[in-house]
Amino acid sequence: MEGEIKRFGIDGAEVCMTSIAGRGRGAEREATQRLVEAMFGSGTVLGHTACGAPKVEGYGDGRVSVSHGAGCAVVALCGHGMRVGVDAESAREQLRRVTGRILTAAERKVLPLPEQCDIRMLQRIWTAKEAVYKLTPENGRMTLGEIDVLRAEDLDAWRRGDSIVSRGGARVSFVELEGDGLLAVATMVSSREGRG
Repeated sequence: MEGEIKRFGIDGAEVCMTSIAGRGRGAEREATQRLVEAMFGSGTVLGHTACGAPKVEGYGDGRVSVSHGAGCAVVALCGHGMRVGVDAESAREQLRRVTGRILTAAERKVLPLPEQCDIRMLQRIWTAKEAVYKLTPENGRMTLGEIDVLRAEDLDAWRRGDSIVSRGGARVSFVELEGDGLLAVATMVSSREGRG
């Protein structure tokens, strides 16, 4: 399956993903460029907005998102009036060390001892926060510790890996990847277009 491009739709977003052949930024860029050309056509160049978010000419801000992790590259595109954010990560012990710092006060009440949680639960929290963060790249001063995705009423859904809705209104869905990888896809109606 190495090098094969997988395409699927989820929550109004089109997602393309492929494995990364090799290591390092060069391999990530090469895999991402293959996905961009598969999605938008040969010769299409992935650019960046002033705040560093990915952008493809002709598609508005927030409609394209990119992630590299869990051995794969991912590019997502959503429809007009929507925003998308994606994050792919492997389950790794480092998540135990950082999760306590990225939880909001409300989330700490739901998950008081993150170091004792199942690593897959911590992986879902991390990828959800990263994907939601990417929905609004213009909020670059915001930290993951200010993004509230974990609510007590959704705790069972979190444990199962079901889709959830963040306090800010973003829908986050999860896709299990090969090995211990996880992809989070966050979608939301663009605030510039209004919410319906």
